[in-house]
Amino acid sequence: MPRPRILTLALMLSAAPPIASAQPDAEAQFERGQKLFTTYCTRCHGNNADGEGRMVKRLYRKLKTQLPSNFTLGIYSDRPAEYLHKIITNGGENYSMSKYMPPFGEELSVKNIDDLVHFIKKAPEKYARTVDP
Repeated sequence: MPRPRILTLALMLSAAPPIASAQPDAEAQFERGQKLFTTYCTRCHGNNADGEGRMVKRLYRKLKTQLPSNFTLGIYSDRPAEYLHKIITNGGENYSMSKYMPPFGEELSVKNIDDLVHFIKKAPEKYARTVDP
């Protein structure tokens, strides 16, 4: 007859979700973030998240102001998600970033902003440039 502790542990482990299921969720979150990025961010940050959107020539360089962030460099990969979340929610000027980075907190849900943050943190893996020797 099995001991009650072992049986309880076995039941708990059998009810736990499989560990591998987290991977598809991360991919789905990246895809959702990428769609949001395309809709809201590419004008300034570029189609390839390289900071070279069409507004760079039309606005930023003409005004000689701080350029949009290049997310392919990986600078934001190690920053806390909360930091990026605050910038997207409240706008860049509040965090010593560009005053042209608008706040999206009233336009996007917290989940949408979480998806965007995930995309930004993973952008270097997707859009990494290869450098010729």
